[in-house]
Amino acid sequence: MATASGRLDNFTDAAFAFAVSLLIIGGGAAPASTEALFLALGDLPAFAFGFAIITMFWIAHVRWRSMRGDGDGSSMALTLLLVFLILIYVQPLRSMAAATSHWFTGQGSGFNGAVAPLFTVYGIGFTLMGLTTAALFADALRNPALDAQGRAVARGDRNIWLVHVATGLLSVAVSLTRFGEMAALVYATLPLTIGLVAWRHDWTGGRGDG
Repeated sequence: MATASGRLDNFTDAAFAFAVSLLIIGGGAAPASTEALFLALGDLPAFAFGFAIITMFWIAHVRWRSMRGDGDGSSMALTLLLVFLILIYVQPLRSMAAATSHWFTGQGSGFNGAVAPLFTVYGIGFTLMGLTTAALFADALRNPALDAQGRAVARGDRNIWLVHVATGLLSVAVSLTRFGEMAALVYATLPLTIGLVAWRHDWTGGRGDG
């Protein structure tokens, strides 16, 4: 018989898979002309971007589960919150991915609207998703079965997701200025900031809790 955590994980996986399906190229309708086909193919970069973001959060949840084990009521609540947010977040993600892809490549259907408010909405969603994921890794620290190295890894992952949160907040702040259309560039700093945090963190647990 499946455990409660196993059934919850199956539900979570299904929710993430459904979110990916909402990113479908071309809006779900078969292209009726060559021009429509090439326009749909132009959405490939946007689809790839959205797919990568959703997969990033899903992998984080899988990684958290390996640390937390079955968990408890708080673990379940955080997972359900993550599912709730991804099903809302996928729509601004789809629009933001299309707008960003069109901006960089000039391909695809783009986004027919004001870009700065779009980045505001997207940034809020990204921040909330990142904060929930950071809370999951903080919750993993409550697992008494974790050894020193496991706790160090959980703290490291928590800190990395807090970097995502800070980046999302900064992007929202930029989107509310006269340079709002540049908000997408803030996310380009993530490889650098995450790399710095990962480099400075003690992943072995030799320095004790922190």
